[in-house]
Amino acid sequence: MPIPSFTIDGVLPPYVGPQGPGGALEDLSPYEVSALEVVTTLGTTQNRRDILRRWLDHRSQLRAVGIAQGFQWLDGSFLEQKEPNDLDTVSFIYRPAHAIQMPNWNAFIAGNLPLFDRGQLKQNFRLDALFIDLHGHPETIVEVARYYMGLFSHRRGDDLWKGMLKVRLENVADDTDASAILGPAPAVGGVVAT
Repeated sequence: MPIPSFTIDGVLPPYVGPQGPGGALEDLSPYEVSALEVVTTLGTTQNRRDILRRWLDHRSQLRAVGIAQGFQWLDGSFLEQKEPNDLDTVSFIYRPAHAIQMPNWNAFIAGNLPLFDRGQLKQNFRLDALFIDLHGHPETIVEVARYYMGLFSHRRGDDLWKGMLKVRLENVADDTDASAILGPAPAVGGVVAT
């Protein structure tokens, strides 16, 4: 399904289709889309394209260290009809094979902190990023996902119900195509911006 149009309130709708939220699964947020669709639909300003470049770079770096399976929910003001400061993501990730055991997973996170620490992610990638470990305890996964769904499916300030997007991590070719559409970061004063 293509990314739905913004509602009259300037947000993605929480559901589409004539049957309302009880309709087909694909008619309910988070809508599964490709990175290419995100770039071509929501990369409407230079600021948004910069955020999307950094998001795609972060996804590439996650894959480079072994986080190659899972998906991300995209949410926050980036999915509203306004100029955002960042992109909110909730990444549902599978651990790499060498980090399945908890001590190895903890060491993996510590060794790759710039890819997981919220402060560093905000500064370096313009992401407000949260993670859900899909190798965790099933009830914990459900509870944390429920919390994030409740948090991000409503607009801050007026609690208006809104939609989110879901993008798989496995589709490297799609990310490559999306990056090609965005092109390199524009030069600022003769220096390429990052």
